[in-house]
Amino acid sequence: MPLHPDSLQFEFNSARASLHAEGLSVQDAHDLANSLTHGHGLPRMGIPAIAPVPATVSFDVQWSGEIDRATVVNEAQNFRGDFIKTGSTIKWSSIQDGFSFESEDPDPSRSFGATIGREQNGVFFNEP
Repeated sequence: MPLHPDSLQFEFNSARASLHAEGLSVQDAHDLANSLTHGHGLPRMGIPAIAPVPATVSFDVQWSGEIDRATVVNEAQNFRGDFIKTGSTIKWSSIQDGFSFESEDPDPSRSFGATIGREQNGVFFNEP
């Protein structure tokens, strides 16, 4: 799903990043099984077919608080990356005809950690 480049703010050396989107048009598939089966469900497993419905979603994701850093280099697969484990939070909401949902306020103490990073691979592996 394309997002405007200004939706992402990234300060790698400060171990901070944020992603904001508002009113994105999506199809709500109800559950993972219907999403993966394009609305056909998995009747043999008791998951009925449910057609997707139009919805909009909004979210704010924040990464901050350096926990650990790592550099990974795999020359055999033309891959290198610098990664920072951080804390993260998300505030999320969805609206569709007759239903809306909003997550609770983000609580950094409930974060298990997340990772931000920069990588080079493939034809870009040997770029300075």
